[in-house]
Amino acid sequence: MGLCPSGVRVSFDPVHAQWLQDATLWQLAEDAGRAARWGASAITAERETTLATSDDAAAEGARQLAFLGGPLAIDEVALAGAWRQFEGQVITLSCNQLGYDGGLNVFLIEARDDHATGFSTLTVIRRL
Repeated sequence: MGLCPSGVRVSFDPVHAQWLQDATLWQLAEDAGRAARWGASAITAERETTLATSDDAAAEGARQLAFLGGPLAIDEVALAGAWRQFEGQVITLSCNQLGYDGGLNVFLIEARDDHATGFSTLTVIRRL
């Protein structure tokens, strides 16, 4: 329980209050099945984003677990346009290469934009 500036008593969760005061706000997302299967060899991935709430961070953690949960492949795709501004993001690709014609969510690792030709070479990670 605490006092707000108007003198009204308000209740708050002290763990959530500490989370809001941290310089970097952390939200942990784990999958118990994968942790049991991989044990000490499991990897931990960290990502800092501009998410403002713990609910948004929890949703992002769940999205990353879903994406990274299975076997992955690295592909290179040539597409029209400039794509560098999307590096480090999950994007949906729809093109007639490598089975992307139905549209797939991929993580864009690198985009090499060639402004002379108007095409970019994208290096992406996708689920198999």
